[in-house]
Amino acid sequence: MRLQLVAKITDAELLRKSMHELGTVFYQTDGDGSISKVVYFSGSRVVEFTGKVDEALARRVKAEGRKVKSIEVDEFQGFVRVVQG
Repeated sequence: MRLQLVAKITDAELLRKSMHELGTVFYQTDGDGSISKVVYFSGSRVVEFTGKVDEALARRVKAEGRKVKSIEVDEFQGFVRVVQG
């Protein structure tokens, strides 16, 4: 049996603990340039974060992640759609 974690969270500390160097981080920004959504994706986990991003977390996300235009997580269909641009 294969298990997969799909999490929708707002807790910044949980996001920090969920991110691992073997996965990929994508993020979106709002009109002010602040990070509004972060998605960490790996073979066994998808973590979608929409909470408050503090300065230290923002530095980490920007250093490790890729800024994208949109991110859609569809756990029912089993995909993460990322649009760059």
